[in-house]
Amino acid sequence: MRHRTLSRTAATVAVSTTLVLGGCATAPATQDLCSNAKNLTTAVEEMRALKPDGAKIDALTAKVDAALARLDQFQAVTEGRFDSAVSTLRANLDSFRQALAAAGNDAFTAAAPQLTSSLKDVSSAYAALNESLATQCPTG
Repeated sequence: MRHRTLSRTAATVAVSTTLVLGGCATAPATQDLCSNAKNLTTAVEEMRALKPDGAKIDALTAKVDAALARLDQFQAVTEGRFDSAVSTLRANLDSFRQALAAAGNDAFTAAAPQLTSSLKDVSSAYAALNESLATQCPTG
């Protein structure tokens, strides 16, 4: 009988320890959120650094694709907390990508105003997401 009591006590301690240590998983999850946010920031900044011009359409499209991939990775760890901001940023990145595809290298001059407007929309959506992240991933 005493053996069973010790076994139950040991099992209870093991489960309690698992639950307590499991609570520590929030730090890596936050860290993962913040590292993915940093990767997204890098991708968006690299995309915005290439100013739209006719010679850089392909390079800019590749940067938009990279930003969308980073956004997917970021969204996978957000647990739904930033869905609205992520959706807005995704829609604006998609619109910018479509504007780039429509512009092509030959029709760039005609598409330049729309590209500039789309890029501003991306910047605004990214700024809103970044502002939401400030409490989760403080810089400094």
